[in-house]
Amino acid sequence: MSLIQLVETSKTEAIPAPFPNTKGTVTIKVLNSDQSFGPAVAILRMEPGSEIPRHLHEQATETSYVLDGDFINEGTSYPKGTEFNIKPNGAHGPHTTKTGCSVLVMFSYPSTFDDFKLA
Repeated sequence: MSLIQLVETSKTEAIPAPFPNTKGTVTIKVLNSDQSFGPAVAILRMEPGSEIPRHLHEQATETSYVLDGDFINEGTSYPKGTEFNIKPNGAHGPHTTKTGCSVLVMFSYPSTFDDFKLA
C-alpha cells in the first residue's frame, strides 16, 4: 500500500453534479475519495447562470474554497480566496454564479453524494 497518492487533475474527468434540482451546467471532478488519504476532495465547476438549490449534508462537514469566478451563496457574492466551513445539518445555498466559478470542496466522512439533502 502506497503512503502517497498523486492525482493528475488534467487527466481526471469531470462528471455532471448528481444533485437534485440543479439548474444549468454544474460539474464535479473528484480528486480524492479514499478515506485513508484524508477528506473527500473535489473541484466543483458552475457555468454562468447555474444554480445548486438550498441543501444540507446530514453527516459530513464541508469546507469550500473559491478558486475563481463569482460564487454566490444565499444572494451574497464571494470572490476568489473566500473559504467556508459548514457543520453537518447546516443548511446553505442556493449557490449561483453570474460569470461562472470553480470551488475546491472537501467533505469529512462519511461522505457520499447521498448525503446531499434539499433544505
